[in-house]
Amino acid sequence: MPMLEGTHSDDILPIHPSPLSFHRVGRMLLEFLFQRTGMYLFFSRLVSTGAATILSFVLASVLFPPYIRFLRRLHFSSELNGEAQQHQPVMPAGILFLFIITPVVLLTARMNGYVISALIIYVFFSVIGAVDDIAKVANKRRLAKGQITKEEYQYKADGISASLRLTLYILISFGVAFIAYKYIPNINGHITIPFVSTQRALPYMPFWLFIPFMALTIAIMANGVNFTDGFDTLAAVPLITCAVFVGVVSYISQNAVWSSYLLIPHIPGVEELVPFVGAVIGTLLAFLWFNSPPSSIIMGDSGSVGLGGLVGIMFIFLKAGFYLPIVGFIFMAEFVSDILQIGSFKLTKKRIFRCAPIHHHFQFGMRSKARYPSEFQIVSKITWRFHIISIILLVAGLILFLKVR
Repeated sequence: MPMLEGTHSDDILPIHPSPLSFHRVGRMLLEFLFQRTGMYLFFSRLVSTGAATILSFVLASVLFPPYIRFLRRLHFSSELNGEAQQHQPVMPAGILFLFIITPVVLLTARMNGYVISALIIYVFFSVIGAVDDIAKVANKRRLAKGQITKEEYQYKADGISASLRLTLYILISFGVAFIAYKYIPNINGHITIPFVSTQRALPYMPFWLFIPFMALTIAIMANGVNFTDGFDTLAAVPLITCAVFVGVVSYISQNAVWSSYLLIPHIPGVEELVPFVGAVIGTLLAFLWFNSPPSSIIMGDSGSVGLGGLVGIMFIFLKAGFYLPIVGFIFMAEFVSDILQIGSFKLTKKRIFRCAPIHHHFQFGMRSKARYPSEFQIVSKITWRFHIISIILLVAGLILFLKVR
């Protein structure tokens, strides 16, 4: 197939893909552009990724304001601290993420096993989060009408119970992990280990161990992102850095020459995740536009849980599950701190942290310092430091994965 000068063959999509492998509308659009211009550029995965990023950003930027106004008219808000946040919509970000990312992915990526599995996790986890968000608001309204007592509301304030949510996460993750292991050739139990060359060792997990590992990784990431979503913008930037890692590694891993040179696993087909993460990044950038303080929108469980599960399964696809504690350190720290706090209190009646998850531990500690007179300064300081850590760990993770062997 003829190519533009300087364009790599692995970056070019087939002109006539199977109707089952490419969304019909997206295929028709690409063919129309090719017929009009004669340029294969429109079949480039990098171009499709850029298109996904821009399209998702524009759609989110246009749709967020009217949707926020609509939910405010419905008084669809969660009970948050501070008068400025009393009428924040709890759900639009997560639901709009679902409505924007899914069609953009269908337009820009070919539907292979990686994309379909990731979409299943993302959609189902987002729906669970949305149901949880709706339950929170419903319980708040029941309290306002006197239908339940404050004690009952405190018990039901989290919407769906934590045990039920965790059970659903694990069941869905197990199902998707089982199907992916059976039907996606490169999901075979092999994983990469930091600092270890794939020429020396590419550890293998047997089926009975790899499926639980994959399912727990997805569930832990879903909860970790949910725990992190406590301050404005706190979860969004680490999600973007994780998405950038997935995009870079996916694009390199699909190329046999590049992966051989860098001593990383060669994973054909995983490049279709690149437009997916482009759509995620574009939507999150638009979310940051409205979530920056003073925020007019929050992510909610419908956003954080779905995106967390999505990040988890993508790292597994890249055989990079053990790099999540590096690139996704913020999420892991939030999850582990919460588990340690609960476990310690149940076993010893003592708390390890001032408050959990860990961003609240730092928040409580900084309140006692005179140099931070306002709560806004404390939250901003913690948030920006977490963002800086996320960016540094993204760079460290890429260096470790691609070069340090």
